[in-house]
Amino acid sequence: MLTIDDCIRSISVNGKLDTTPRYSVTQAAKFCGLSAYTLRYYDRMGLFPFLQRNPGAKRLFSEADMQWVQLIECLRSTGMSIQEIKGYVQLCLQGDSTLKDRLEIVTRQERIMKKQLQDMENHLKLLQFKKYYYENRLKNDK
Repeated sequence: MLTIDDCIRSISVNGKLDTTPRYSVTQAAKFCGLSAYTLRYYDRMGLFPFLQRNPGAKRLFSEADMQWVQLIECLRSTGMSIQEIKGYVQLCLQGDSTLKDRLEIVTRQERIMKKQLQDMENHLKLLQFKKYYYENRLKNDK
């Protein structure tokens, strides 16, 4: 079974993320810019395999968990479904034997993100052209 330390190495540049539980779901949501409902949903879907709970069963987030949130949101922004992310998390939990599969997933999502960026750049160019056109028309109409 994979440990939190293994996961930290896969999400942290320097491998040093604190696993001490310190944030309630409300605090974590505020830091992440998400709703507490979203974080609870992600937890129910199994996306936080190392999330700890206090004696009252309340969720407690560590710095390492906050990095997981960032990764999940990154993957979501590329259009990955919750089920696909859950599959990715399961691969992470299986350890290094799934590195190739995870690389393929990340590479695919990178391609999707690059396409999204290109589309956004094209949309921006069109908007800039329209702005230029309208500004010049307004100047010439005076």
